[in-house]
Amino acid sequence: MMLLTRLAKIPLALTPLVLALTASGCHPWGMRLLSLEIRQGEELVYESSFDVRDDKGIAEIWDEAAENIFADGLSAPDAFSFPEPTRAHLDGEVNVRIAHGSQIVSAVFLEGIDLIRSDDFATDWHLPREEILRAKAAAGL
Repeated sequence: MMLLTRLAKIPLALTPLVLALTASGCHPWGMRLLSLEIRQGEELVYESSFDVRDDKGIAEIWDEAAENIFADGLSAPDAFSFPEPTRAHLDGEVNVRIAHGSQIVSAVFLEGIDLIRSDDFATDWHLPREEILRAKAAAGL
């Protein structure tokens, strides 16, 4: 209903453009919706979505990969060990990549990775700062 109220205030000529941007998953007005994926082999084990301004470079995009998360989730929780209630650990080689739709913006291979969440019952899994720094280093940033 809120979308319909907002659409009613948009000039009729712009309505198709707004609907197309909304449906495509892109943020209008200088923002991009990106996904962060962690894969072990071919298996997707974690995925999140976050937004960044269009003018951000690759290093800044990595910094934002753990911020402004819209959706996240352990796609394969059985792949992880949980050394602490707020930390998930994945052993072995993992591929961490950031994508905009089907276009890969940046990707790195790391040996093992940790995710954290805010408390024992939260579902806000994300990469801690040290893992972001490790991924940036692997990407040569």
